[in-house]
Amino acid sequence: MDDKKLMEIDQYIGTLSDSEQQIIGQFRKTIAENDSAVSESFGKFMSNPNAISFNEQGVFKYGLTLAKNYISFHSLVMYANPQLMAELKLKLPKAKFQKGCINFKTLDEFPISVLTEHIQNSSKIDFSPMINRYLKKK
Repeated sequence: MDDKKLMEIDQYIGTLSDSEQQIIGQFRKTIAENDSAVSESFGKFMSNPNAISFNEQGVFKYGLTLAKNYISFHSLVMYANPQLMAELKLKLPKAKFQKGCINFKTLDEFPISVLTEHIQNSSKIDFSPMINRYLKKK
């Protein structure tokens, strides 16, 4: 990632509360350490202008966004693989699930150990069908 994008992410994170900074920092580190195929970027995702995205070959794979009262972890891998979502629902009973994201407020609701396992499992799944589908649409 270029220095400008890194600065944008760091500046944005600097505007967050201490607890949000800690959570976002730990999630970023865990994703980067456990899925070497992704690169980090910053920008708009869905309706959120301040999204931290992790892309594989330019295609969105994971993301982090903040809403007024919670943090959202987005996973296209989870969305495309319902068994991953089912496993996470068992391990994260306090988190709120939507189609492709998990909303949570604290690391008690979404512990780093669960994220680590999810990213490790996700990184082993062939993501090329999603990449190819996206590239064909371009």
